[in-house]
Amino acid sequence: MDVNRERTLLGIVLWGAAAISAPVTTLMVLRVGGLPTLGVGALSVALFGAALLCTHINQQLDDLVQDDELSDEEWETHFAEESLQCSGLRVLRIGEGSPLKGHISERAVILKINGVCPVTADEANHALVEGRNEIEWMGRNRKPLVAHITTQGNEHDLLAQFEQLNPSPAT
Repeated sequence: MDVNRERTLLGIVLWGAAAISAPVTTLMVLRVGGLPTLGVGALSVALFGAALLCTHINQQLDDLVQDDELSDEEWETHFAEESLQCSGLRVLRIGEGSPLKGHISERAVILKINGVCPVTADEANHALVEGRNEIEWMGRNRKPLVAHITTQGNEHDLLAQFEQLNPSPAT
């Protein structure tokens, strides 16, 4: 079964169970009252919470999938709409053992590393320090995000392939 179908099915099941539990909870409160209704009420609240969480997670996954599906031209026009403070580096591929893995998605744009606006991969690697590094980046939604990665010893290589982005001049 397709992952998208599974996610949709999970959402339908959770919202259906939550919708059915609301009238059952009301009926229990009106007929029985007292302590037994607390369990049914808690179940109803838990189902609605799970349904909301499932919907939120599905929306985030849809956004990530959409990020990956944008073509090169769409990315260029998307980031050229507004001028950026830094030109940025688009992450094309993240290599095995990269400190970026799990912190930043491929096709994201790195704006700053430890306050430095890297223009090349070499500058990005030289901006790394031993220990904790702060990386400002953004995805398709253009929301600035911050990732923290840790490097040890002489690990001054992001092990990633980048493409330089040229913003339109600031006005």
